Amino acid sequence: MRKIGDKGSALILVMVSAIVLSILVAALFTLFQANVRTQSWAKERIQARFTAEAGMRMAVHMIMGGADVPQGDEPIQFLPETGDWEFMGDDLGWVQVWVDPHERNDEISSANAYEVRCLAKVMDEDQEWMYGIASMVLPRNFAVYATFLNKTGAGYYGDGYRFDGPFHANEVVILSSNTAGRNNDIWFYSFSVAADHYNYLIPGTGTVVSAYTPHQANLYIEPYEKMLLGEPYFTLNADTVPFGSDLVGWQGTRSAAQDGGLYLTSSQVPDGTRMILLQDTLLVRTGPSADVDTFDLGILENNVVWINNNVGSTVYLKTEEHSSSRAHGLPDDFPLTIGVMGNLAASGPILYQNIDLTDEDNKGILGLVVVEGDFYIADDPDMWGGPEWPGTLQTWRISTGDNDYPDGIEVDAVIMVLEGYLECEQFTASHLPTPAIDFGIVGGYIIEEEGYTTIANPWSGQTWGYMTLCIYDPRLMTMHPPFFPQTGIWDTAYWDERPDMTDDPNPSNPNSIRYDRI
Repeated sequence: MRKIGDKGSALILVMVSAIVLSILVAALFTLFQANVRTQSWAKERIQARFTAEAGMRMAVHMIMGGADVPQGDEPIQFLPETGDWEFMGDDLGWVQVWVDPHERNDEISSANAYEVRCLAKVMDEDQEWMYGIASMVLPRNFAVYATFLNKTGAGYYGDGYRFDGPFHANEVVILSSNTAGRNNDIWFYSFSVAADHYNYLIPGTGTVVSAYTPHQANLYIEPYEKMLLGEPYFTLNADTVPFGSDLVGWQGTRSAAQDGGLYLTSSQVPDGTRMILLQDTLLVRTGPSADVDTFDLGILENNVVWINNNVGSTVYLKTEEHSSSRAHGLPDDFPLTIGVMGNLAASGPILYQNIDLTDEDNKGILGLVVVEGDFYIADDPDMWGGPEWPGTLQTWRISTGDNDYPDGIEVDAVIMVLEGYLECEQFTASHLPTPAIDFGIVGGYIIEEEGYTTIANPWSGQTWGYMTLCIYDPRLMTMHPPFFPQTGIWDTAYWDERPDMTDDPNPSNPNSIRYDRI
């Protein structure tokens, strides 16, 4: 017989089971809702990240394509130019892009740098989801190259050549080696040509063959083991770097001279004008009987001199007053760029006072920009008995011959020639030193094409003229002469995701897109 109390026990068990089941259902529902919310959060967060990446890539593409970047040193809104947000479409949402210029962009010791920040916003049931990305972009300056050739001509580089900085050619370049081993083979810091091969000149034959690797016959491009790694050390099919007076933005250099530098007109600088760069002072003399005009460059707002001489006319420049001392050279606290429309001739050494290129405090650097003319090694009348200017201690005389500098001539500068050649002003044996002396460039040269500087007699082995060589200035990896032209190519230093970025209008908030970070 079943007892009455058994019914009560069963009822209690049913009730407990129902309560437990209700709790489990509620828990499962809560867990399901949380999972749905988590999936929604993840979905919208991922969408916001993709939108931020799309907005960032669009902005960087615009900047690299030539869009104006902000000047000064404070962050400026880039997209949209007006309003709070740029609509990217129903599938993407909205973005806001700010550009933060490096606060030392106006100093020569720092390469231009910009942090581009993009904040994305997407909506889900009236709730905002945001995500930020930042990237550092740097415009590549032409001054970074040890050697840049737009056209390579018929010449070649062989044993003994050394390029301690980046080398780039927009055409096929010819290399060769007379030695079977690796001893004294040509050396590159990095080698880049805008072609799928370089040419190898077979010694003694005049025949060239296409080469595709750092080793070809006698030639081992050094350092060979590094070149075998390929890009960025050994690069074939590199992008062509636009070059020429119609493609390079040299006008910014001229504008800097007009707006806060020294601007000299063609009437102030007629053909044959001679100049001496005496520390931070420019001495200008238009003829042997003309007065000397003196310009204090140290007071300029922009350290740029622009000489608007006529195309075909030549201005002569040196720093030395016929002395072996560097006391007359460019000071180590004074960077300078000199630009000319016509021809520019080195009429003697052009020197830095401080030649310690590893000195962190050495900011003295010179850029020479030639737009329509040639860069000459000036013809020295003493070499062939031509007429010279009178001048005490040869102050104003051209001094480029072996009588003055038998060990060679040094030019400390970055030389850019946009349309012409780097060559001798007069290419006649009787006007040139023999045997040939060195013409050493401490810096780099960025030119349309190399011209003639040496005459060689293959039968006698005798040479006349100037053996050009370049000693790279390693400071050019991180600095450049003031207002020196850019390549139009931008490099990306980093790509940084910042999910906590906000649109807080307070620029002191480190998470704000407006924060003055650099």
